[in-house]
Amino acid sequence: MKIGQIFRYFRQTKHITLKEASQGIVSIPFLSRFENGLTDISFSHLLELLNRINVQLSEFEFLYQQQQNKNDLLPAFQQAYQAGNIDMLKKYLSKWQKKQGRFANLQTIQLKMMLATLGTGKVTKKELVVIVDYFQKIDSWTFFELYLFGHTLSFLELPIMLNLFDELQKKEIIYDDFRHDNFSILFYIYNNVILHLLANNYFNKAYTLVNHLENYFGNRDKDYYHKTRLFNLKGLTLYLLGQKETGLKLLKKANLITFLTNHEVSFLKNEKIYLAKYLTAQELTEVFDFSQISYLKE
Repeated sequence: MKIGQIFRYFRQTKHITLKEASQGIVSIPFLSRFENGLTDISFSHLLELLNRINVQLSEFEFLYQQQQNKNDLLPAFQQAYQAGNIDMLKKYLSKWQKKQGRFANLQTIQLKMMLATLGTGKVTKKELVVIVDYFQKIDSWTFFELYLFGHTLSFLELPIMLNLFDELQKKEIIYDDFRHDNFSILFYIYNNVILHLLANNYFNKAYTLVNHLENYFGNRDKDYYHKTRLFNLKGLTLYLLGQKETGLKLLKKANLITFLTNHEVSFLKNEKIYLAKYLTAQELTEVFDFSQISYLKE
């Protein structure tokens, strides 16, 4: 839906005529053309029209965002990635490799990084240079940069990654109320930074970020997925810090929630492969043993 169509939706559902809505602001023919997507409108005129039909800008933006999400590429990429859907990611990659321009190149590299993380394909050093150069030159981060950074983390040298992450933390407040899914994106980035630190034996630094994320998360009403990931991150961090018993309990709690909520089978499979880097075979079996509560899913 274009913005004119959304305005028409509000106007018609309030049974306001074109004449009533446009009077003293724009002409009737102009408003009709705007609603049909045939002309643009100034922001000041749009605000006046919204005031005329008693619709707040935030309400207008919400409906627009809901419509945009249906065609939002970034969450679509992320959904395929989290589900481990390699075939879908390859289809996206094939599509973007045929496009021209810097944005298409960045999307292509991002998809390659997703596939490489899932064990398929690779990212070249030249492509990583392109990404780092892009981050160093931009002055502001939108959601595209947040997604891109989240997928780039594990491919960057640690000093570069931490430097970029420090810059992001300074800008975090900018995104605090920017879009309804902003916390999911920031959570995802924290998740990747913490895992990258753990992989490089920076356990105390990782634990500091886990606590920061936990404190921030405590004021947010989010779904089980984020709570599960928090259990997982804290559990693995404590395990690597030597608090193995507490860590394993949290890891099992995270896996149990995932199991009981019927999350994608591939997600638990990928989680098991990742944890195998750190846990013993016996510990791995323990934290993925759901035999005693399987009946709860019936």
